[in-house]
Amino acid sequence: MRFQKLWRFSSIALCCLALSIALFFSLQSPPSSAAQKPRTLAFTALQRRGSEVRNSLFTINANGAARRELTPKIDVSSTLVWSPNGQRLAFVSGDTDVYTVNADGSRLTKQLAGEFCKAPNFAIAWFSNSQKLVFARSCDGFTSDTPGIQSLYLSDTAGIKGTKLIRDLAVGGYPPKTEISSEFYLSPDGQQVAFVKDQNIYKMNADGSGMTKLTKSPGEYTNGGSKLVWSPDSTKIAFLFGTYPQQQIYTINADGTNLKNLTNNPKNQVYNVNLFWSQDSTRIAYYYNNPGDLSGQQQDIYAIDLNRGTSRNITHKPRKYDALSWSPDGKFIAFTADNLSEEKLYTINADGSNLTQLANPLKMSVIDELAWSYDSHKIAFTFQEIPGNKSSLYVINRAGSGLTKLTNNQDLNASNPVWQPN
Repeated sequence: MRFQKLWRFSSIALCCLALSIALFFSLQSPPSSAAQKPRTLAFTALQRRGSEVRNSLFTINANGAARRELTPKIDVSSTLVWSPNGQRLAFVSGDTDVYTVNADGSRLTKQLAGEFCKAPNFAIAWFSNSQKLVFARSCDGFTSDTPGIQSLYLSDTAGIKGTKLIRDLAVGGYPPKTEISSEFYLSPDGQQVAFVKDQNIYKMNADGSGMTKLTKSPGEYTNGGSKLVWSPDSTKIAFLFGTYPQQQIYTINADGTNLKNLTNNPKNQVYNVNLFWSQDSTRIAYYYNNPGDLSGQQQDIYAIDLNRGTSRNITHKPRKYDALSWSPDGKFIAFTADNLSEEKLYTINADGSNLTQLANPLKMSVIDELAWSYDSHKIAFTFQEIPGNKSSLYVINRAGSGLTKLTNNQDLNASNPVWQPN
């Protein structure tokens, strides 16, 4: 009896030891790469098929595998936007229509059948539930004697019958119309729309309700090409204010409170400036032209910390910068620099340290449309060959390794890279 008890105790002890060893090694071993979902991005590519040339929509893995054409019979213009759950894409076709399609190419659905207009421009945003879609269409009236139209639509993505026209406002012309004096700017969550009317910034809900004047006095809120730029969390709007080009960077809360001048520098001379929010909505990066620089060749990149109220010069090397993009984790900024036809791709830490040139094997050319993967590990970009007009799509690791060409010889022009949300 004593021997049987001892034997049972020893067996139990050995089993516990074996389980402990297995658990230890399972915790120490990295997860299987087969279990990790591959990083995927969507893009458009112009292709010649017989006598026809058409821009089609594709998805592809970051390693160049699993390429899939989603729209073999539709010409895709621009404005690719993934739904938050990563299951569907919205896009513009023929500069007139809006479609949605599943990530596997199924359920291609027309959401809007528009008519041709001068200089069309679209903005698209998904609701956080990935079911509703809001989109704005601009028909230019800023450069013509004839007024243009700013149109706002809301769709439940069930098809054209599920799309509702929310607003149709005249803009521009001579004498200028006063219904609206800017485009519609959509919040990232699709819930709100900002615009300029009667020289003030207004906001309303995507369904047209709750129109509110955010600023309290008339001013130049879109002069010099300035835009209203929503923070990623949809709680703030950044914009340039003042007489062009001596403009200042401001923010205001989406409820009209807390108007702030972030730069407060009367010597600011702004030319062709865009404002770039960090993903956590706490910082804004922008290009600053040195005083007297009318060519845009003597710029520096600055970053404003909204919580601290401080501005930092990131680059300390005046030259021409472009295509600035924050990494989603907020630790890095990617950008291009130097002459238009001889651009180089760089990353830099958000504090201004560790400037790194990427894609060295590529000859200097036009590099554009930088897109970070959602885990901040990779950057996709388009590269235009000079001489020639062919544009290819590449992806590279943040540290500079793993340069991979994703397009092939049949792709005449690649554009609009957008990473699929995890």
